[in-house]
Order: sequence, then C-alpha cells, then structure tokens
Amino acid sequence: MLTEVIAYGAGAREAALDDETLMSKLGEARRHLATPFAAERLDLVAGVAETLLGPRRSTATGPAAHFAFWTRRAALTKLAASFAARVPNNTLARPRGLVFHLPPQNVETVFLYSWVLSYLAGNANIVRLPQEISARMRAIVDLFLERLEAAGDGSQAFVHYPSHGDLGAKISVLSDARVVWGGDAKVALFAPLPLRNGGKSIWFGDRFSFSTIKGAAVEKLDDAALKALAKKLHNDIFVFDQMACSSPHALYVVGEAAAHSAPVRRLLDASALEWTMDDPAGRVGHAIGKMTAAFYAAANGRASSVHWQNTQLTSIVASAPMRQDIRVGGGFLSVVFVQSLAEVASFIRESDQTITYFGWERGEIESIAASRAGPGVSRWAPIGTALDFDFIWDGYDIPFELTRLVRVS
Repeated sequence: MLTEVIAYGAGAREAALDDETLMSKLGEARRHLATPFAAERLDLVAGVAETLLGPRRSTATGPAAHFAFWTRRAALTKLAASFAARVPNNTLARPRGLVFHLPPQNVETVFLYSWVLSYLAGNANIVRLPQEISARMRAIVDLFLERLEAAGDGSQAFVHYPSHGDLGAKISVLSDARVVWGGDAKVALFAPLPLRNGGKSIWFGDRFSFSTIKGAAVEKLDDAALKALAKKLHNDIFVFDQMACSSPHALYVVGEAAAHSAPVRRLLDASALEWTMDDPAGRVGHAIGKMTAAFYAAANGRASSVHWQNTQLTSIVASAPMRQDIRVGGGFLSVVFVQSLAEVASFIRESDQTITYFGWERGEIESIAASRAGPGVSRWAPIGTALDFDFIWDGYDIPFELTRLVRVS
C-alpha cells in the first residue's frame, strides 16, 4: 500500500510523493554526503542565522532567536574547532549516512538543533515534520530550503506523512541513524523498528528538570540584582511555556523557610511580572488549571501554602523536604526548602535532565556532580541558561553520535 507524502520545498511549496519515490530520493541523497563541518555547510547555516537575527540583534527574542544565536558564525566556528580537537590522532571522522529525524509536537524548534548538527556532520537527512507547524517554523525551514535548492543540494528532505502505516519502518531500514524527540511513548513506538545494519538510535524521551537556589544568596540581592535573576528564571520557565525537557518545574531552596520565604517570594513575584503576553484571554483556562493543581496539592497535604502574583506564575510551598515532581506547565513551580545541596542531589531520579542553580560557586557544583556515579541528570547550568542548547545533550555528544570514526594506522 502506497502512502502519500508531502515534501516541502522553498517558497512554501508542497509536493505530493508516493513512498516509493521518496525511498528512491533518499537512496540518492545518501550518496551525497560531505566531510564534517565542510565550509559550504557552515556558510549555509550561518547565513540563515544572520537572516533570523537581522541587523538589530539585540531585539531578536523567543525560540527562533535562541536558535539563531546558537548557530551564528562565531559559535559554529568554535563548535567545528571543538569537534576537530576531539577526533583522536590517526583517525578520520566521516558522516554516518542518512539520518531520520522525528521532532516533538510541543517544542517545535528543538529538532532544528539536532538536524543542524547532523547536517554539519555531513549527513543526508530526512525530517518528518508534524502535520501542524507554526508559520514561524515554516519560515525557518523555508530559509534553509531556499539555500539548499540554490546550492543544488538534494540531500536534505523535510516531509510529512500520516503516522499510521509502515512508512516510518521503511525509512528506518534505509537510515544509518535515527533521532527521536517526543517522550517515552514515541520512543517505544520506534524502538522495535530496525535501522540499516550498524545503525544507531538517539532517544530523547520524557525528562524532568528543576532549579536550586541558595536562600542566603537571594536574601542578599538588591532590587536590580533580584530583577536580573527574576528575568533569567522567567526565561527558563516561559520561553517554551515550561514544555522543554530542560524547563524547571520545581525550585529547591537551600535554607530555612522562616528566614528565606520572603526573599524567595520576592523573586517569584518579580519573575511573574516579567511576563508580556500577547493573548491574555487564551491563558485563562490554563491559569485555572494551575490553581486547581495547586489547591489539590494543598488539600492532599503536599503543599503548605499556595501563591500567585498574577495568573502567569503559580507556586506551592511543599509541606515537607521531599522530591516534588508535579508537572503542570505554563508557569507552575513547587518550592521546597531543604538543608543542603547534597539533600537536593538525593532527590535526583533517572529521568531527570537539567538542574539550574544560583548562589553556588562552580567548584561546589562540580563537587556535587562528581559525587554522583549513577544515572540521572546530564546537565548542571546556571539559572537563565536552561534552554541554551549544547552539542552535548541528554548525555549524548551529538556530533560524534552522528559521525563514524575511520582509523588510519
């Protein structure tokens, strides 16, 4: 049975293909690879970043700006140098071949990072885009497609096809690597599907992230410093509406509730007031959902108090120093007072990804991170950088995962 595929082209073009035609195109694409971090591929990505940032770089905001800043020429040059320095002596890095990308539904820009890394690694790629993508995302994809078509490069495909049927299995069999974003259920769906012999899967399943702050450090902040920290916390929570795998859902405060509740509340209130909302009416239902979750936590004894400065950020204070894994999204934090950073580390679970922090020296964070050998948490980062994508993500060194090493002795 043939499946109709929509292939995206520059200028918002869409062309219908059957799966046999797509398979043929992918086979051809796999024969047109590049050496990792080839100059022409670096130039193409940097050119798109320049367009996205525009002449007034300081005014660029939101997920697209995050991506553009991460892919600006200076950052790519640094990334290429880092990659080259990590290739062992007497060894060549070469692309794996064809990489199959399956983006998430909820954070639509995140797949761009892994696709760009795979493209820069020299691979051919096929991306199955969700059926519904925003106009902004379509415009970004268009910028890449325009440049790819102008260069005569047919090694990159952006498509959509129905999730039912066996096309995902057919593409997997042709693929040398597969990158799956979107949660444990999606990972389980694709895990049984074989790849080309020697193929590799990279899984980005369900993850939980949280923040920790030193209460005494927050207490010492003047108004300007508190506002600066509040803005950073706000960005970590709201840029992706708390839906990114690295967005914090809990805040562990090392200190005493009696002494540090007031400065922590000031921080949260200031963070809530950073919000500039385009559609207040569209948020009312979610605000009610957050309040319902908060009062439910209070009713069942998990929360000793509930607080909100406005409808954007709702917080509860945990009734006991224990792990909090309530995930509501859209501006909901569980605040937990604990005695030490080591106590925070004791709450780590295997599904945890990012811990953002404030108030500690880097050496203290390195020490507590080094004390853990078990699974759970692949990233510690300062508050304000939760959403800063890195080429090492979820424990994967993505450029190396998507290349193969050729030993020359």
